Amino acid sequence: MNNILDYFDKRDFSKLGKSNVLSSHAMIASSHPIAASVGIEILKNGGNAVDAAIAMNAVLCVAEPHMTGVGGDCFVMLSVDGSANIKALNGSGKSSSKAKASKLRKRNISVITPEMPEAITIPGAVAAWSLLHKDHGYMPWQELFGPAIKYAQHGIKIHERVAMDWSKNIQKLSSDPDTSKLFLKDDKSFEFMDNFKNENLSETFRTISLEGCDGFYNGWIANDMFKKLESIGGYHTLDDFSNTSAEWVKPISSDYRGFKVHECPPNGQGLVALIILSILEKFDLKKLSKSNYTHLFCEATKIGYFLRDQYLADPDLNKLSVCHFLDSKLLDQYASNIDMNKAKVYSLSDFPDHPDTIYLTVRDKDGMVISFINSLFDAFGSGITAPKSGVLFHCRGRAFNTIDGHPNELNPNKRPVHTIIPAMISKDNKLISSFGVMGGQYQAAGHAYVLSQMIDFGLNPQLALNYPRIFPNNNILDIENDFDLGVINELKLKGHQINYPAPPIGGGQMILIDEERNTLIGASDWRKDGLAIGY
Repeated sequence: MNNILDYFDKRDFSKLGKSNVLSSHAMIASSHPIAASVGIEILKNGGNAVDAAIAMNAVLCVAEPHMTGVGGDCFVMLSVDGSANIKALNGSGKSSSKAKASKLRKRNISVITPEMPEAITIPGAVAAWSLLHKDHGYMPWQELFGPAIKYAQHGIKIHERVAMDWSKNIQKLSSDPDTSKLFLKDDKSFEFMDNFKNENLSETFRTISLEGCDGFYNGWIANDMFKKLESIGGYHTLDDFSNTSAEWVKPISSDYRGFKVHECPPNGQGLVALIILSILEKFDLKKLSKSNYTHLFCEATKIGYFLRDQYLADPDLNKLSVCHFLDSKLLDQYASNIDMNKAKVYSLSDFPDHPDTIYLTVRDKDGMVISFINSLFDAFGSGITAPKSGVLFHCRGRAFNTIDGHPNELNPNKRPVHTIIPAMISKDNKLISSFGVMGGQYQAAGHAYVLSQMIDFGLNPQLALNYPRIFPNNNILDIENDFDLGVINELKLKGHQINYPAPPIGGGQMILIDEERNTLIGASDWRKDGLAIGY
C-alpha cells in the first residue's frame, strides 16, 4: 500500500475520539498502559519485539488477571524480519489424558461449565512463551520477568475497565476459597485505584524466570496445580503437565481486495474471519446502503460461525481442509443464498459465549513484528486457583462439546476450538499491519469488520477500532450504544432480533507500517484502558 497516510480519512476533531500514534523506530499497542510502558522500556534497553511481548504479557497477568494468566493459552504470529514471511505459534494446551465426553454423557451432562474440571485443559501459555523466546528472543529470559515479579509482589493499581469487569464477577470469585481469598477484598471486588497483588504468583514467575517452562510444568508449581485439580475431581495427571508443548505451525491466508490477511490455522477460528471476508468480497459494498451493508455483514458472519460449529476442531481431527472452506464455488453457493431483505435464522450454536482476552502487538527498531494473544477464556477463567502458586486456571475446555463423533468432542489429549486469533496483513509481499480484536468468539467477526471499515470505507486504524460494533450472536444482534438508530430500525424490518444497547463489544490493537514514509501507526481501542506508544 503506497502513501498509506493519504489513503485513510483523517480524524474529525469536532467529535470525541483519540488520535493515531506515530513513530519511526518502534511501536507498541496494548490494552493496559503499564504493560505498554514496560514493553517500551524493554525495547529501549535492547530487547526485541519477542522480549517486549513476553514481558508485557507477564505484567498483564497481574494487571488484567481476569483476562490473561499463566494458567491460560497463547497464540502468536511473528515476522522475524518485517517481511511477509510469517510464522504462527500454537500455544494451546490439551485436555487431560483421561478426559472423555462419554463419561459426561453417562452422567447426563451435555454442557461443560466453567467450574467443571473437564473445562480446565492443561495451560499452554508458558510453553508458548518459552519456545518463542528460545527461537527468537534476544534479552536473557530471566530479565523479562522482573517487572511482573515486582508488580505481583508489591501490587498494581486497578484501572477503570478492569474495575468494571471485576465488579461483575463477585459471585464467581466467591465459589472457590483459594480464589476468593486472592481476588476478593472483604468479599467485594477490587475497585478503581485499589492496589492488587498476587504474592504467590510472584514466586511462580520467579521460578519460571530461573528454570524456564520446566519450572512450571514440573516441580512445585505443577504439583500445586495437580493437587488443586485433583481436589475438585479432575482426572489430570502430572504427566499431562510435563508433556505439554507448543508448536510452530504454518499460517493460513486469503486475499481481500488486493490485501493478504494472515491468520493462525485451526484449532483457532481465524479461518472464520477469512470466510466472512471472502463472502463480503463478492459484493460491491460501496454501492450498498449502510443498513444493507450491515445486514450483509451479519449474514456473512452467521455463515462463518455456522461452518465453525459444524467442522472446526483440533487440526488433526478437522473433517474438511482449510482449502475446502475457502473454495470459491462453496462460498459462491453460500453467498448466493443470502437474502438482502430478510435475516436468516440458524440453529442455535452450542459454542460458549465469552468476552475476555488480552491482545498486544509490537514492532521493534529492526523490523521484527509480533501479534500476540493470551487468554483465560472466561472472565477469571474457571474461577479455580491453585493456592501455593497463585495460578488461576482457564476454562478453555468448555469450548469442547459432548456430541458423540463430533470433530470437537471432548476426548483425551486434544485441543479444543479456540476463539483467540492474532492476525497480520501483507500487500505485494510486504508486511503492512499486525492487529487483533479481542472479545471471545466475536474476534473472527471483529477481524472482518475492522478490516472492512479500513479497506472498503477508508477509516484509519484508530477510527476503525473505535467504530460502533455489531455482532450476530445466536440469531440476536448485539449492537453497541452509539450505533446508527436509523440502521437499527431498518435491520428490524429485515427480521433481525436486536439487543440494543449491548455492552462494549471486545477491544483491539493495531500497528500499521508505512515503509515509504518510514512511519509506524499505532492504534488502541477506546473500549479498554490501553494505548499505543512508540519512539
